[in-house]
Amino acid sequence: MKMTLMAVFVFSLIALTSVGYFIYGVFRRYRFTQLGRRENRHNRPVERWKYFFTNVVAQRKVREYPVFGLFHLFIVFGFLILLVGMPNMAAEGLFNSNIHYIGDNYYFLFIKDICNALIIIGVVGAATRRTVRKPEWLKNGVADFAKLGLILTIVLTEVGFHAVRFALGQDLNLITAAPLAFASAQFFVSINEVTLYKVMPIFWWTHFLSVFSLCFIIPNSSHLHLVFAPFNAYWHTLAPKGALSKIQQDDAVIGANHMEDFTWKQLFDAYSCVKCGRCNGQCPGQLSGEPLKPRAINGRLRKHIEARAPLILKGKTSLAVIKQDIDIKIDKANKVNKTDKTDKKAKGDKFKKNLAGGLFEQDFIWSCTTCGACLEACPVSIEHVSKLIDMRRYLVSTAGNICDSMQQVFDGIAGQGSPWGYSRQDGLPWARELSVPTIQENPQAEYLYYAGCAANFDAAAQKTAAAFVKLLQAANVNFAVFGSSEWCCGDTARRMGNEFLFEKTANDNIAAWNKLRIKKIITTCPHCFNTLKNEYPQFGGEFEVLHHADFLAKLLREGKLLANKPFAKAVVFHDPCYLGRYNDVFSPPRDVINAASETQLMEMPRSKQRAFCCGAGGGRIWTTPTADNLITGNRVKEAVATGAEVIGTACPFCKMVFSEAVNLEGSHNIEVLDIAEILAASL
Repeated sequence: MKMTLMAVFVFSLIALTSVGYFIYGVFRRYRFTQLGRRENRHNRPVERWKYFFTNVVAQRKVREYPVFGLFHLFIVFGFLILLVGMPNMAAEGLFNSNIHYIGDNYYFLFIKDICNALIIIGVVGAATRRTVRKPEWLKNGVADFAKLGLILTIVLTEVGFHAVRFALGQDLNLITAAPLAFASAQFFVSINEVTLYKVMPIFWWTHFLSVFSLCFIIPNSSHLHLVFAPFNAYWHTLAPKGALSKIQQDDAVIGANHMEDFTWKQLFDAYSCVKCGRCNGQCPGQLSGEPLKPRAINGRLRKHIEARAPLILKGKTSLAVIKQDIDIKIDKANKVNKTDKTDKKAKGDKFKKNLAGGLFEQDFIWSCTTCGACLEACPVSIEHVSKLIDMRRYLVSTAGNICDSMQQVFDGIAGQGSPWGYSRQDGLPWARELSVPTIQENPQAEYLYYAGCAANFDAAAQKTAAAFVKLLQAANVNFAVFGSSEWCCGDTARRMGNEFLFEKTANDNIAAWNKLRIKKIITTCPHCFNTLKNEYPQFGGEFEVLHHADFLAKLLREGKLLANKPFAKAVVFHDPCYLGRYNDVFSPPRDVINAASETQLMEMPRSKQRAFCCGAGGGRIWTTPTADNLITGNRVKEAVATGAEVIGTACPFCKMVFSEAVNLEGSHNIEVLDIAEILAASL
């Protein structure tokens, strides 16, 4: 087969146009992302390359679903090999010649032929998964099947082209290098030569027209992740998983309202998103019927970028002009979106009035628990939570758009040092009853027990604190508490978007604690633990911070606490998000329960990295009544379904909302206890 000069010209024109459009489309989107705020994601290259090879090359997150992960692996790496061989196939069709080291390389041709077979298996497997055993979170549409069909067409036409060449007696010296193509040649051996010479260019042109069509599809679809996602993985955050970023104090706008208020990496996320839906499949809000849909964060942001970035690049800096154009394009996008049409129509006015920068409803923004389930699920290292927090920061610090309950929380932290807003002048009653010294009374204490706001004002959390203190005393630990001078750590303020209040709180605490020469801190609250351990270092607060689950497990290992296992009730453990998913503390709380309990510790279907949130995080404990908290209700039902008598946890927020939910339901015959209470009962 050899093309005419006109055919060569037409092929070259199509190739240059499609490849040129692909490069233009990719570069254009990359340029859009660079309109965001600056952020350093180029440091610590060794760690970044290690993460890249683990998550991109080895496909760690994709392999969490083993069968589909294998199909995906076949398609991705098979197609990469196929791309290398495409120039040779072009040369074969255009000039009837091979490219040296590719078309005449036995080993490469053999690997390529095997990859063709693997791609076919992968495509068929992926299509089967979308039809026969489709996960609830997986998005299905005509376009998804069309893309799979296009990939299959590219592979089958490549195989068919070489099969016809074999049937015509060409390249017979390469038969063993292409077993799939040679096997396929058996379908053509009975066809006359004239017909085969007509069929061969049909395979060839169909192959390359399919390839070139991808060049137009990829920049305008979720398949752009093929280009952006590997870089997104390399540029993933190297900060501790539970840490939020600091704001830039010189920024005119605090938080994110418009596209350019987000960082360039947050905009890059939008084009890296596969829209696979795994985040939705793990999000407790989405699974409980609440407004939040993590997948929509990047989808809507991408629409906003596409609408706003061209106007900025064209020099249309007039806010009125940009806003008008944005509103028109958003209205069109909402009309095209087929999901929740009736709901959006009914809420049309609210949808427009309650937006942050024309992107999201406030209900959407504030319903997030910041549990991190979406981050854990995402296969391409999207950072969902930081975008929502930045939008909260804008609403709180720039727009001043907050409800009364939030303002009360902020006033309480600023004025009294706790979200409850109660005075601490009476100190800690449980500490006085147990003769716990304050840090002023025992300045030589090895450990400071930072009880946290809940242990000061919530009765359930006070029981946890009292149990933990008894355990410390039984183990002869030299410790002290702050007493009435203890101040909120600021976690709630930061997760609710009040960055200024958090920073003032953190700086004041650090200054006071450094004067007291505090080095080691233990806390019974994962939110305090995460904030002191992962976020205070941003402001110079360098302390050794321990969660009581870790500390109690250590005391048990060292023989300083001896449990007699008299706790006879069956316990099911709930992993607090800020202890487990954010800080990888999974075994210690289970070790504590197993040391105290006579019965085997029970697990819920969703546990450890995949644990379902209690629904209290992200400030929701203050803004969402337990009776309205669908997430809490779901988790309690899951715990009850295990048949356990006790829900064990290691977080005061979890304990508070679970206890309230159990009392509200009335029919749940289950108790909620902290691990310290369970262990204390065994001494």
